[in-house]
Amino acid sequence: MMDRSFLRRYAASGAVIAGLYGLNRFVLLPLTGCRLLAWHGADFLAGGLMLCLLNSLLVLAHRRPVERPLPASAFLLGCGLFWEVVTPLYLSRSVGDSWDVLAVWLGGMALMALWRAWDLLRPGN
Repeated sequence: MMDRSFLRRYAASGAVIAGLYGLNRFVLLPLTGCRLLAWHGADFLAGGLMLCLLNSLLVLAHRRPVERPLPASAFLLGCGLFWEVVTPLYLSRSVGDSWDVLAVWLGGMALMALWRAWDLLRPGN
């Protein structure tokens, strides 16, 4: 039997990230006009969303979610590098930016730190 609390954890985190992305895209960008902050902010949020998606799929496949920093870093850096190196090769409007790889990694690591803090603050710990 699958532990649904893990799936709720990742689904809830993903929903919050999607809401923050909407605020970033449709409120922050039009109000401030600061495209640099909005773009890196979207990449930061994407790192967390990538971990939510990966862990949700792993839980659905009855596998252990990625919860340690080294495997998560490898996954996030791989996704970020693909996004910034390979995507511009087939999508003409895409431009590679090494700072985006860092933003993706930082977003995923920040979400992992948040999950760890929630685990420590949960009653019974």
